[in-house]
Amino acid sequence: MAQKIEYPMFSPHPKAKLYKRFTGDMPIKVDDNQIIQIEMDGRIIEVADGGIITIQNNRYVFVDKFRWIESTSKDSQSEQPLDGLIVSNSYVTIRTNSLKEFDCGDIVELPKESRLGGLWTIEDGATVDYVYTPKQVQTYQYLPLSKVAR
Repeated sequence: MAQKIEYPMFSPHPKAKLYKRFTGDMPIKVDDNQIIQIEMDGRIIEVADGGIITIQNNRYVFVDKFRWIESTSKDSQSEQPLDGLIVSNSYVTIRTNSLKEFDCGDIVELPKESRLGGLWTIEDGATVDYVYTPKQVQTYQYLPLSKVAR
């Protein structure tokens, strides 16, 4: 039986937005009112017009909002993915009580009101914490994020 209740969490920030990438395993239909229906995990998600973003030639669709708070402070550093090309990037890890499934490569839009506002991509290394009371109950997910260059 899947857990249905999120563990309580206080956050001083407005909710963040989660965007999932369009892929071949996500059937998409557009109805007459410009509402997009996406089937995920056997359930249909409806997205109003404006819930789609394009980043680096990939399209992402808005899925849902979730509460979050910083788990680590923002770290900025330069890296060299190709010889001679030095690129600066920022990293941060956030904590959320959401039960949503976060995948590597998903886009998270942190609100402009926070000091971390903007688009971030989820990196490898996400972890989930549980408590046992006596069943296993998910408490928090920790998501490592990398700033999206636009």
